[in-house]
Amino acid sequence: MTLNLIDIPVQGGGWFKPKDNVNAVAILVEVHQFERQRPTQNGPKDSILADVTVFQDAGSLQSGSPQVTKGQRIEQTILARDLETIVGGATIVRLEQVPPSKPGAHPAWVWRPITDATVRTAVIAYAENREKAAEAALAGAPDFD
Repeated sequence: MTLNLIDIPVQGGGWFKPKDNVNAVAILVEVHQFERQRPTQNGPKDSILADVTVFQDAGSLQSGSPQVTKGQRIEQTILARDLETIVGGATIVRLEQVPPSKPGAHPAWVWRPITDATVRTAVIAYAENREKAAEAALAGAPDFD
């Protein structure tokens, strides 16, 4: 019997803070779950649970050594709603702030797709290598049947 391992989405990675990642070269967001109007201390919010891999600079992108956070909660309204349609999938993006449409409002955080083919290729290569390493580790695990 082949073992079909599936990770349970668990919030162990705290909350996503856009201001800490605004200058990142690329962000790989692997979306596990979307909850509409999840109760919080500040009232109900749309919420995403995702694994977030941040390439802070060109060096971390080239070396394949990003900052990885599993089970991170994303509750900024626009960011969460933009990821709703890709539950079970992933996207490669960067962050940007856009000016408010109403006077006195705060600027909004938005995802912007990565259009630089070199950056996209490097992030995809990192993800593929990570998957190969995980498969090799599973293949090397003992079979207790």
